[in-house]
Amino acid sequence: MTITALRARPSVVRPLIALTALVGGLLASAAGATAAQAAGLAPTPPVPGPAGPPVPAELAAALAYTACVPGGPTAADGAIANQVRPNMNGPRMGRSVNAYNVSCARIITTTVKGRGLDKRAAVIAVTTAITESTLHNYTEAGDHDSLGLFQQRPSQGWGTPAQLTNPVYATNAFINAMLAKYPNNSWMSGDIGAICQRVQVSAVPDAYAHEVHDAQLLVNALWNAAPDFGVLEFYLTDDQASRVSTRPVIRYGNSPMVPISGDWDGDGTDTVSTYDPTSGRFHISNSPANGQAQYSFRYGDANGVPFVGDWDGDGKDNVGVRMGRVFYMRTSPVTSATETTQSVSYGDVAMLPLAGDWDGDGKDTVSAYDPRDARFHISNSPANGQAQYSFRYGDPNAAPFVGDWDGDGKDNVGVRMGYVFYLRTSPVTTATETTHSVGYGDTANLPVIGDWNGDGKDSQGIAR
Repeated sequence: MTITALRARPSVVRPLIALTALVGGLLASAAGATAAQAAGLAPTPPVPGPAGPPVPAELAAALAYTACVPGGPTAADGAIANQVRPNMNGPRMGRSVNAYNVSCARIITTTVKGRGLDKRAAVIAVTTAITESTLHNYTEAGDHDSLGLFQQRPSQGWGTPAQLTNPVYATNAFINAMLAKYPNNSWMSGDIGAICQRVQVSAVPDAYAHEVHDAQLLVNALWNAAPDFGVLEFYLTDDQASRVSTRPVIRYGNSPMVPISGDWDGDGTDTVSTYDPTSGRFHISNSPANGQAQYSFRYGDANGVPFVGDWDGDGKDNVGVRMGRVFYMRTSPVTSATETTQSVSYGDVAMLPLAGDWDGDGKDTVSAYDPRDARFHISNSPANGQAQYSFRYGDPNAAPFVGDWDGDGKDNVGVRMGYVFYLRTSPVTTATETTHSVGYGDTANLPVIGDWNGDGKDSQGIAR
């Protein structure tokens, strides 16, 4: 069996479409499991305090910064920079825009789009990043502890330094704060500069309005551009304690596809597959090592949030998408061109979908994770809209996942923070928390979970 070391790569992030960022940080103490109340699954956590002021021009060239996307800017980024440069007129960046700046605007735009938000949200976010950092992912603070594209401050509750220099995390943190301060889509109207200021609470409130024009140019150029992040590589291990992959590297699909996994044929082993958020198409394979999809089909709208589960207990997984707060589960086999569906509303729009066999009855049910407060809301009967078990695990904006860690036939939850996988080993029904953790891959990678060898236990993998 091939043993492949996971080589370190720069701490930059491939966008995780419609999922929260892979973030650094320490595992927070989880709250005890409680029955969720009928009116709502959990309160929104407090909004962070002020971000730092814009990086002064005299410091901009001296501060250290890092790439915003894997591999750095592309030729396409350079082409967009050349396209928009003649019309850029903002005082912060204007006609000095280059491929690196565009790559940073690109990761912001794709992250916002992946959440299913209107393009205006991307304009607001890019306006803020131009104003704060001239689209630089600063790893060195120029004012107090301000870091990253949005000059967010760890001391004000925005996140850890590692998180704030992760562009996907930083963008999601900004968007989360905006949605909290502008509920019910009220950010869709009103002055963009004023919206930026209310989120950032800047000492220079008038600075944002001057950059809206340039942000609009960039987002317009990027919104429907085809992202170019290369072929996905999967590094999988059969050992939950292993820090290196124990299986040959699989190259399957390409970004902006996102990884999924499932037992599509009922043979007891999971295989990796992909979902393309730009088209809403799933690409399923029982033999992904050959790079070819056996079954490709569209399900739901573009930019749905994908999930996988065995809905009928036949031992074969199927797919689903969450659109808004509605979970749509495809009940016709992945091998069939005929489509049948069941659906259920559960949680709220900001939550992320999960599916697992929580009680060991052989059937998976949908549940939810709230990235705003790191709470899981688990139910064996989601059709009634109520969570049976609600508990916090990990930090906000972690990347959630599900698996059967001990082979008892019951699924449990986990989170990835930074490059560390945290597997909750105590049952979802208990307030007692036990955890297994392992560092695997690096922060830029996307987590993927599955039973790769058919031993009844799930283990970790990453896609990069």
